[in-house]
Amino acid sequence: MNILVTGGNGFIGTHLVKRLRGLGHEVNVADLIGRGYNLDICSPKLADLLIKLKPQIVYHLAADNRVTGSVKSILKSNVIGTFNVLEACKQAKIKQFIFTSSAAVYGESKRLPIKESWPTRPISAYGLSKLTDELYCHLFEKHFLATIFRFANVYGPGQNSTAEGGVVAIFARRILDNQPVTVYGSGKQTRDFVFVGDVVDALTAALSRPQTAILNIGSNQPTSIVRLVNLIEKLTKMPAKINYLPKRPVEIEKSLFSYEQAGIKLKWRPKTSIEEGLNATIGFNLAGAE
Repeated sequence: MNILVTGGNGFIGTHLVKRLRGLGHEVNVADLIGRGYNLDICSPKLADLLIKLKPQIVYHLAADNRVTGSVKSILKSNVIGTFNVLEACKQAKIKQFIFTSSAAVYGESKRLPIKESWPTRPISAYGLSKLTDELYCHLFEKHFLATIFRFANVYGPGQNSTAEGGVVAIFARRILDNQPVTVYGSGKQTRDFVFVGDVVDALTAALSRPQTAILNIGSNQPTSIVRLVNLIEKLTKMPAKINYLPKRPVEIEKSLFSYEQAGIKLKWRPKTSIEEGLNATIGFNLAGAE
């Protein structure tokens, strides 16, 4: 198929584009950086590009992913940008829009594991922007199918170790460099870490099962921040130095995803354990350091 990926030069996007091309699809990338069409998703020229390329499928990954980013920047990139992409898709008469949302839409859930039907109460501007984007996706469902993926904490090889959301990459890089890691709060807060290869499995499965749906993509395995540090210590055989700082107000205490619906609707399930995924991530970092 003819596919466009916004944000295709980012962490998840790079893995997705490689997989899609390996499957034989024609793939174009729209991103501010790297290869492909260098274009801001807020640009009015985006519609011209889509009309020219005539993609059947658009994966929309481009976003400001900083949970502590400025509200103005998040609104521009995530809300105005996403609306502009949706409008461009409408004009280009695409068949399916695949949007990457986030666990941040749920906020602090009172029950675990989280299901798609549960209340959405974001506690950050980022989470609110992603929830708003989802609602705009629903607004355009009369023009094309809209498949929404709510990702847990995605990690894996190639993740930016300087980006805010990449705690696995940050910890791995700093421990390998014998630098201290920063833990906010007690470190007992838990996250649902899901390997990027498993995430790409879900994203590509949406092509063979096109539908309008909201689907959680996670591991359904809780990992505390302290255990994450301990696992990296074990795999790298290097001790970690931890700096504890006060908990940030946008920090969720516990996050855990049910992927039952993705199993039913996409026949998807995660295949990679946290140990296997960390091994691959650390191996990538070690190879990059050589």
